[in-house]
Amino acid sequence: MRKSILFILPSLGSGGAERQAVTIACLLKKNGYEVSFWCYFEDNFYEKSLVENGIRVNRKVCNYLRRIHHTTRFIRKGNFDVVISFMHTPNFLNDFAAMFGKKWRVVTSIRINPTEQMFSSRTGKINAWFQRYSDAIVCNAEDSANNYAKFQPKEKEKLTTVYNTVTLGKIDTSYIPRKNGKTNIVVAATIDHRKNPMGVLSAIELLTPEERQNIHIDWYGRKGGVIGDQTEYEKVVEVIKEKKLEEVIEFHDATSDIANRMNEADCVALFSSLEGLPNAICEGMMIGKPIVMSRVSDYWHLVEEGVNGYLCDWDNVDSIRLALSNIAGVGDEKLLAMGRTSKEKAEKMFSQEAILKKWIDVIEG
Repeated sequence: MRKSILFILPSLGSGGAERQAVTIACLLKKNGYEVSFWCYFEDNFYEKSLVENGIRVNRKVCNYLRRIHHTTRFIRKGNFDVVISFMHTPNFLNDFAAMFGKKWRVVTSIRINPTEQMFSSRTGKINAWFQRYSDAIVCNAEDSANNYAKFQPKEKEKLTTVYNTVTLGKIDTSYIPRKNGKTNIVVAATIDHRKNPMGVLSAIELLTPEERQNIHIDWYGRKGGVIGDQTEYEKVVEVIKEKKLEEVIEFHDATSDIANRMNEADCVALFSSLEGLPNAICEGMMIGKPIVMSRVSDYWHLVEEGVNGYLCDWDNVDSIRLALSNIAGVGDEKLLAMGRTSKEKAEKMFSQEAILKKWIDVIEG
């Protein structure tokens, strides 16, 4: 009999955690598992992918207290063998449902790099206390697992690291190095303070006029970390107009065709202050692109300075400027060689077969 697996997410929005959950769910479905989803927000960016793979999406939009009630009831009446949650609130809901006794396996997934502050807040303390009901805690980076164990040593034996798998859609675009005479950089990230758009704008200001003419950044992502709140995006737009940076950086809606946008670019970048393993960087590497990224997560595994990309510190504007300047100054042949190195690294780290096997190990316990 096939095992029944439920995934819990806030929504099926365009974020990295959602993309990874949908990817894993589709792979599990193809490998004989019965898979379904439970969400409590309306955003349905990835719902089409699930429907096409025969995966049912269940949704109940309601306030926080009713969310706890409806989620708990749904899990306990669902006859699931495994319940997998991604992100803090879904993890809490998953653990809460198990508090009254269970017959299913509880798997919670940490998608950011834990910090001491994360566990010292009231919400953080509550979430950490409920993790005692998890059977397995999956981190998507070694650095995340190490930090979690440092702050929550009692949960150390439950921790496991599973890198994100990289599944690329059909790529039907061609790549021409610096096709418009500029170094074209793609960022795929929510337009939110944690992704550091303001730091990038400040770094662009520090570039020389000639460097600004030679760089173009296309940033794709949801306009705000919280659905419906575009405050950060509005600030970004205001600064771009004020500083006259429209020719250097453009912000676009999230797109399901991001692989083609990356393939057309010369480089894939990320400037976040905090990340689990960054999906966009992994995808950029698999496509064969040089990488510019802040020192988050397992950056030492992803980028070798000057070999397949450049590193920067998210909170050091001059460091970001230097990374942008470095990638813009690389010749076309070196740019292509850096991309080939990225692809070689990615194929060793993120193959579907290896990642799926690790998830199945977690599921089977």
